[in-house]
Amino acid sequence: MITTIRVILISILFLVLVQFGLSQFKEDAYRLSYLGLGVGARSLGLGTSYTGIANDFSAVYWNPAGLAQIRTNEFSMGLSHFSYGSENNFLGNKEKFTNSTTNLNSFGLVYPFPVAKGSLVFALGYARQVDFTTAIALKGFNPSPKGVTFAEYPDSIDIDTKVLENGGLNNWIVAGALEAAKGFYLGVSLNFISGTYTYNRDYTGNDVDNLYKFYQINRKYNINEDIGGFTGRMGLLYETRNRQGRFGVSIKFPSYFSLRDDWSDILNYYDDLPDSDFLSNDGGYSEFDLTTPYVFSAGFSWTFNDLLFSGNIDYTDWTQMEFRNTYSDLLDENTIIKLDMEPTTNVRVGAEYSIPTTDLQVRAGFAYLPSPFKFHTKTNAQKYVTAGLGWLIDNSIKLDLGYAYGYWDINHEVNADPGYFPPFVSKEKIHTNTLIATMLYRF
Repeated sequence: MITTIRVILISILFLVLVQFGLSQFKEDAYRLSYLGLGVGARSLGLGTSYTGIANDFSAVYWNPAGLAQIRTNEFSMGLSHFSYGSENNFLGNKEKFTNSTTNLNSFGLVYPFPVAKGSLVFALGYARQVDFTTAIALKGFNPSPKGVTFAEYPDSIDIDTKVLENGGLNNWIVAGALEAAKGFYLGVSLNFISGTYTYNRDYTGNDVDNLYKFYQINRKYNINEDIGGFTGRMGLLYETRNRQGRFGVSIKFPSYFSLRDDWSDILNYYDDLPDSDFLSNDGGYSEFDLTTPYVFSAGFSWTFNDLLFSGNIDYTDWTQMEFRNTYSDLLDENTIIKLDMEPTTNVRVGAEYSIPTTDLQVRAGFAYLPSPFKFHTKTNAQKYVTAGLGWLIDNSIKLDLGYAYGYWDINHEVNADPGYFPPFVSKEKIHTNTLIATMLYRF
């Protein structure tokens, strides 16, 4: 009986060190509300400043009004590759871990209806909104804090934890746009959302000094989430009479999600004493709804001979995120969202140069996405440096390539017992690489 109690006590006290990720409900809401780097290779190369351009299928995502600029049938398809790298500093030890994914970024069909005046255009297709791909590894020796006994805190443990997240959100889109007046376009889109999210954490702890008479604890915690929902967008675009400039505004309405999480928790404890090994296998599920915030975007583009400049801002009030139709503890997170989060304004800029006497375009851009958490600083803002290339193969086929390098910092609090001393801080440097290739065919 004493051995069993000791096993359970050690397990509970020890594993509390690595509970980051289990109850970060406001972070879960942010993950589903985050729009990512969006759709299309050309927009990526331009720093995703595309609200004031939006003249191909990707307009369904950036500004549906831009569809009305298209005068011929269009089919497009794109692939994306995303890699996520983390360098984590925990307990004085640096650990690197990476994760990557390759997905269909978009495919769609644009059909302009023949009209006597102006334009009327419809589109339907698919767009990959965001990838949830991340990775983090923590490895280090937890020294014994002075004056703190085992009953208060499980010190002197060698810690090794690896976390992988995967999945993403898919948008199935129907959109339409028209030219309401000369150079003035209006558009709407309806998005049906599907997706998955997986969270896998593998944890190993070793009693290297044989202080507690066990030699290893292993724990595997997994979440599999099914996601369904819908949202919509509305936009307008104005083109100047000399066709040099375009100004666009887009509103993304809240997304309404219904989610189900299935989780499992497997714990293995290996003791030095005879017949003292311990196995626990737990699991269950939870269901909840989530509403994401409005996103208001405004952008412009201006052409000087062979050079195009574009700019974009996006405003989001993250305090509008809200959990619904679920258990009381999760509903309490709505108050925490109001306390811990704040509005942000994203800034995106880009430039494109059409090389004279060639069919090539080169692009570059930058995007600055502040963190919505009040306690974060500028180092936690996501920064992206982008580049791209466009090649008009003939009058009807075009290939676009876009690349983005992202970098920012994340701090995790690894939960100790605040009654005795502050939690450890895991300092993480993030580097991402995104590559999108899009083929466009107009006929």
